[in-house]
Amino acid sequence: MSERVPTDLDALADALREDPVQVGEVFGNGRTDEVDAALTAVVENLPFPAYVVLAPGPDGLSTTEPARDLAGRLHERIGGDAVLVVQTDPKGYDLEVVSFGDVPDETAIYDPQTTFYPGGGADAGLEPAGVAARALEVLAAVDEGTEVTREDFDAVREVQVFRSPEEWDPLADPPTAESVALWGAFAFVAVTGTSYLVLRNVLGWRATGPAARSRSRTDRAGRAAEAGLGTPADVRATVERELESLARLLARSTGRGGADLERQALVDGSYDAARTLLERTGSADADLDDLVGALVLARTATHAAGRSGSDGSRSDRSGSGRSGSGRSGAGPATYRPCFFDPRHGEGVARRTVPVGDRELTVPACRPCSHTTGRGLAPMTVRGGLLRRERPWYEHDTVWARTGYGAFVDDLWRHVSRAEQEER
Repeated sequence: MSERVPTDLDALADALREDPVQVGEVFGNGRTDEVDAALTAVVENLPFPAYVVLAPGPDGLSTTEPARDLAGRLHERIGGDAVLVVQTDPKGYDLEVVSFGDVPDETAIYDPQTTFYPGGGADAGLEPAGVAARALEVLAAVDEGTEVTREDFDAVREVQVFRSPEEWDPLADPPTAESVALWGAFAFVAVTGTSYLVLRNVLGWRATGPAARSRSRTDRAGRAAEAGLGTPADVRATVERELESLARLLARSTGRGGADLERQALVDGSYDAARTLLERTGSADADLDDLVGALVLARTATHAAGRSGSDGSRSDRSGSGRSGSGRSGAGPATYRPCFFDPRHGEGVARRTVPVGDRELTVPACRPCSHTTGRGLAPMTVRGGLLRRERPWYEHDTVWARTGYGAFVDDLWRHVSRAEQEER
């Protein structure tokens, strides 16, 4: 942990009042003073106030969005109109640009990135400081009403301290926590990547043209809205309502005896995991995947307790005993959400799709079981360095690994294990 940047929240806020750029040693690529000076030059020429923090944050930050959490806490102490750029993990993708008050909206940084690098790779070869500097330059151009050209967007690469080392071989250096994490990620991709890519290509989930993208987004929004789950806030409200209903059901059944231990573990574990997810998430777009996970867990618990979870999915659940599992033998049939968008409700049908030389069968709601081609638009969530919206299965999350319960009978165990690992 850097000794240059205060780790106490109040001390860090005080330091930013004196110097709006705080760069930790691990973000300096061996030239911390030069990186700090280069970022300071950018900040001093901005038409709006800005603060940059590239350093491990204090303890107690959000486990899912530590950088955004830190930005909010710092602004509470500093106040005023400002843009805060924060990253706490030098080898991660948690850089956050957050706008407060009368300054350019943070989302403006996405437009040139998607225009000039529609296939990704805009940040390739850049250190976190370079990504931060470019984001601030883009917002400055927006504030001044200046068009951002491709040359403007890539100008940051001309500053040597903003570029990553040209050669880096993790096998040639002593192992570090960062390199271990990196190779762990490679291992995950090696195990799951092939199946995912084949499945994605076969189903054609991602549209390439503007009209197709617009159509699929409209379809997703329409189906989610019909279920009253159009926004993350809607999902949260639904989860809270269904958990309250489940709690009343469980209270009435307490002490009756004769409960199947496996079923009871599924109910209790799923209920507790859903509650934990609600406690550590908000209602932002970036929280959608976790909120939907909480929804699935709540309905898993309700299903196992022998009662439908919400008015919006009662009709779908009438056939759950016949098609809810796809596995025989071990215990009660488990709730399976629609694989394409878990907000659609239970997967009351089974859809088989070709994957290479075999076939994969996934649960699907009735509309998705009949939809073909690009109409099979998956739920998308924001994530990664620039908070891009991508299908949920493209993120390295417990939800992608378990298929929101499509691939496992004990989703709650996987979620609890992931929570412990994050801690």
